[in-house]
Amino acid sequence: MNKKERIEYLKTHQSKIWLETRKQIFEKLSNEQSMFCCCGKLATGLHEISCRKFNAKVDNTTLDKLKILK
Repeated sequence: MNKKERIEYLKTHQSKIWLETRKQIFEKLSNEQSMFCCCGKLATGLHEISCRKFNAKVDNTTLDKLKILK
């Protein structure tokens, strides 16, 4: 399974766990950032929601944490 397939699997079969864990990881990574996002722009809440690099980082970290649920 590639990354997209694993995400889709977790979203469809373990949606509650996926959403809760992703929200926790999002908040954790958001709080760890200083003034700037990992893409180099100013890290505001609105930017983090729509930033592809930040959300990819959140997805990757969430997948790593939920590896056991394959």
